Amino acid sequence: MTTVLKPTATFSEIFGNAAVFTGRSSPNASRWLPKDEMALDLLSGGQLSVVGAMPVVCAASASTPEGVGLLRDAGFRIQAHLHRFRNAAEYLELIKRLCAEGKSVVTQHVHAETDLPLSSCLVKPQALSYVNNKAHLARFVQSENLPARQLVPIAELETIRKTMRFPLVIKAITDESTGGGVDVRICRRAKDLRAAAAYFYDCPCVVVEDYLDIRGNLCLNYFIDKEGGIVYLGFAEQVSDDEGRYQGNWIEDSSCADGIVTAGREVAGRAFESGYYGFMGMDVAVLADGQFKIFDLNFRANGSTPALLYAESIRESFNKSVMRFRRFTGTGDYRQMLKIVYGAMDEDIFLPLASCDPSAGSYGDKRPVLNGLILGNTRQEVLERELKLASMGLSA
Repeated sequence: MTTVLKPTATFSEIFGNAAVFTGRSSPNASRWLPKDEMALDLLSGGQLSVVGAMPVVCAASASTPEGVGLLRDAGFRIQAHLHRFRNAAEYLELIKRLCAEGKSVVTQHVHAETDLPLSSCLVKPQALSYVNNKAHLARFVQSENLPARQLVPIAELETIRKTMRFPLVIKAITDESTGGGVDVRICRRAKDLRAAAAYFYDCPCVVVEDYLDIRGNLCLNYFIDKEGGIVYLGFAEQVSDDEGRYQGNWIEDSSCADGIVTAGREVAGRAFESGYYGFMGMDVAVLADGQFKIFDLNFRANGSTPALLYAESIRESFNKSVMRFRRFTGTGDYRQMLKIVYGAMDEDIFLPLASCDPSAGSYGDKRPVLNGLILGNTRQEVLERELKLASMGLSA
């Protein structure tokens, strides 16, 4: 009998089933998101397991019958009606048609008003832009929990070394969505600062933050309902490379310090007062002395959100206490990748969360990709299983 996994919350519980959900960004408002079209389309299918019964606008490549069947075979209850598109142009046409039919839309990312009318947005884009803009972090977070930071005009960026020491973290200030590290640059010397000034040329101002000596990099997840109720969903330990680019998460059966969880609730409450409700991720640095600094807020479902929503059910169903969320690339075609995934599922070492078949999209000669959880009872066991997946043909 197939395992049936149960999430602790769904989009349906927050927004109801009448509105349409889209996880895709608009091609007209994606300056600070990854440029890989297949990665952006995978975003549209990343929440299929947690939307509940809401209709979903989803890339055809991220919602093939085989891909949806994989999720169902993994134990996820996929109820949503899917509105599929094949490329960015079709996506915009589809969104506009749904709005013309009177549908309300729930977005993960801010769209240009020419793409998505204000009247069709369940969460208003002004609120979504405001809460996600990095210039406003201090309006949501208590000063003692913030990294040392300044808002600096881009024309003055190279002079900041007179008042702040390297290394420094530079972040874009924008009303558009950000993610994947595209909006962040780490500067360790003067030439890095010059390169950052050129990179952020179209930002009137940027955020300059102290580089934190991070001993624990946590992402706490919450959801805020339309009445302002706040539920803490758990946390994942984030893994990043030397340039701050996201490399997945560790999720374990452990607790987070009460002070950090409470700080997140306060952030969520202020976001609701600013007009936002929905999922929220809060990035927290735990320092060597035990202090914590909140260095980023993402008001949307985060990469770790589906895993956290299913974590308790996965632990109970598979008797596994440690999970590693990762993105994988298949070495063969999509069908070959599915064969590998089903084999790993049969051994209870892997659980898929989303996948993308490049042959169902317009990406050129791309390999298939997959988001999922490696399961084990210790981190060492999970790492060994990651090596086994690589030997089977799934490279992280």
